[in-house]
Amino acid sequence: MTEPAAASLLEYHDLIQSIIAALDARDAYTAQHSDRVADMVLVLAHALHLSEDETTTLHIAAHLHDIGKIAVPDTVLRKAGPLTDTEWEEMRRHPMTGYEILRKVGQFQQVAVIVRHHHERWDGRGYPDKLAGAAIPPGARIIAVADSIDAMMSSRSYRPAMTASVCRHEIEKNRGVMYDPQVVTAALAHWDELVGRYSKLETPPTPYFDRLQLEHTRQAHDYLLVNQGSRITLAELAARFHLSQSSLKICFKALYGVPVASYLRGLRMDTAANLLRSSNLPVAEIAHRVGYEDPSRFAAAFRRHTGCRPTELRRVPCPTPPKSEGNASA
Repeated sequence: MTEPAAASLLEYHDLIQSIIAALDARDAYTAQHSDRVADMVLVLAHALHLSEDETTTLHIAAHLHDIGKIAVPDTVLRKAGPLTDTEWEEMRRHPMTGYEILRKVGQFQQVAVIVRHHHERWDGRGYPDKLAGAAIPPGARIIAVADSIDAMMSSRSYRPAMTASVCRHEIEKNRGVMYDPQVVTAALAHWDELVGRYSKLETPPTPYFDRLQLEHTRQAHDYLLVNQGSRITLAELAARFHLSQSSLKICFKALYGVPVASYLRGLRMDTAANLLRSSNLPVAEIAHRVGYEDPSRFAAAFRRHTGCRPTELRRVPCPTPPKSEGNASA
């Protein structure tokens, strides 16, 4: 900004509120989402010891980070379900659209740059410019974490909200991959303050099972997060938490939006990837540790999950894996 942000905030307060009102008229979720992200970045700004002017600039950018969605067609913005690849391309343009809108306001130059880059990834696989690491503006790195937390902790028409423990696992797992490690450290240190605003996960409407079964399924899920390196089978997991395998499958899909077998396989592959990066164990030994007696079957499953062979992971980064519902940002 051309003058201290704190001094010019009041001057542009009405403009900001008008823009937010326009967003609310298009899509109530988008405006409310931006408000929640703006609240979270204040917590992170304090934890990261930002100055008053840096905090103010960041707070404004958080309120306006999705302003580019005003140009997204209603058929995409309000779609009651997951987006197609073509629709994702429409949605992915919103950071650049927001930048083009905001850069025309003289006082919003820094805000515009933050908005442009809030979907960049630490590993350089984001958009629109594929910036990596410290090349990403600090404010954009902070918004990226807050944006993802709210996306995962909010219910959508096609999936329920994640629990705080699942969301925390996703943020921590992507430290240094999607997110700035320093920002993730600050978020985890103030986790309760960040997610305390979200109500407890609501019971999804279903005639098939009762609340006790759902609660046991949540306990099973939390157990998997804590013991993700173990070789527990679906049958063992169901028995441990006094569920039939069919009830566990139905409840897990209703609560978390993915089949429990796929989730178990994903945890095993994440464990294997960590072992490949951090140890010199033979691939056959790693396969055995995550429950595969046949290394070739393990290699095939690993490639489907990560996009590369186990041996390639030790030489070059894997390509970006297919987009999953559990890790989507708004």
